[in-house]
Amino acid sequence: MANHPFAGLKGLWALVVFFVAASRDLLILWLPRFIVRLFIRPGSYAFLIHPRDLSDIPRRFPVARHLPPHWVEWILERLWPVLASKITGLRSVTTGEEKIGYIVACPLTPEQMHFDKRFAKRRILQTAKLAEKLGCKLIGLGALSASMSSGGEYLVDKLGMGITAGYAYTVAIILQMLEEAARALDVRLDQLTVAIVGAAGYMGVPCSQILSTEKKVGKLLLVDRPMKRGLLEQIHRQSSKSILAEVSTQLKSLQQADFVIVVTNSVEILIRSEHLKPGAVLFDDSQPRNTAEALVWQRPDVLILDVMAYAPGINTHFPFDFPNEGDVFTCLGETLILAAHEWTDHFAIGHYNQKLVHQIAKWGEEIGCKAAEFRSFNKLVKKEKIEYIKSFYQHLQVSGTTKESKAEPWISKTA
Repeated sequence: MANHPFAGLKGLWALVVFFVAASRDLLILWLPRFIVRLFIRPGSYAFLIHPRDLSDIPRRFPVARHLPPHWVEWILERLWPVLASKITGLRSVTTGEEKIGYIVACPLTPEQMHFDKRFAKRRILQTAKLAEKLGCKLIGLGALSASMSSGGEYLVDKLGMGITAGYAYTVAIILQMLEEAARALDVRLDQLTVAIVGAAGYMGVPCSQILSTEKKVGKLLLVDRPMKRGLLEQIHRQSSKSILAEVSTQLKSLQQADFVIVVTNSVEILIRSEHLKPGAVLFDDSQPRNTAEALVWQRPDVLILDVMAYAPGINTHFPFDFPNEGDVFTCLGETLILAAHEWTDHFAIGHYNQKLVHQIAKWGEEIGCKAAEFRSFNKLVKKEKIEYIKSFYQHLQVSGTTKESKAEPWISKTA
């Protein structure tokens, strides 16, 4: 960095406070496991997170609020993995015993990860080893830690615990949210054009497979980067056997989509005002987000939904600032469901079988997990907003084609 942080006593003191706060976690990494267990209760599962941007750092280190951004970046490049919090409230479905979990944090931001991917992989592995030292038998990968580790495959032969990337339950929740949104707007999925941004990725592929063979949307638009055109064409050949499907490498093609699913690993704002039609509903699972909060006021005629899950009784003891108790990231939801079912093997890593989506959805139902209440940028969506968006679909509602048979939910039919 151009500006060296050690300038002035105040800055030096802030740095000392920062590193002292993380000193316990350095000891955990280097001390023998039997000593660690003397002062920290062993966990059964862990969830790996990282800061989505610098504004996340004070959630774990409040002193960071008083430091210049470039100082914080300098620290994060040199900081070891840290124990962020303990997760409580989960119980085994077989024994009823409480299952303690931990949130472990890789200190790198998305920009730092993309700048040096090899270094990012090493830090992610080191963070997973912190969870292993805490006694955890299963770890779930959050945000970019999954894609940076090749969907978890990079970690498989380097750890002695089960790994899951969280992709399967995320897809399950997205599909549940699609159905709930269609019901709220009084339309059917087979009347709608649904776009998947990131269609050639770990979540895009199973989403397209299920939406073309089981959900049967009206039209499926597969969108990804030009370098993935070949894989997009392959997905298209499979999808077009069942439904109308189209491939695009241009975001402007989203102007034809009613529902837009965003499942990329990009660190940039991708979806902009000019890409969306009036009445469009976005389901944004990207972390960091590919939609800017400015869209809310730029385009009041669209609805942007956060892809989130609800896990009853769970307390992460971490200031995520979700609007409701029990709200969790979907990738954490997958980890919780597996831990409750005593699963300690690998689950959804790499390009996985879509049957795992149905399996994790079924297991999630058994412990009361489901899609969280609709929210946009962490704020609950008001009924008036739903009614306004619904007005854009009146041409479908008044046509008399929206009456739908009361079929069982897809997860119970296919699991």
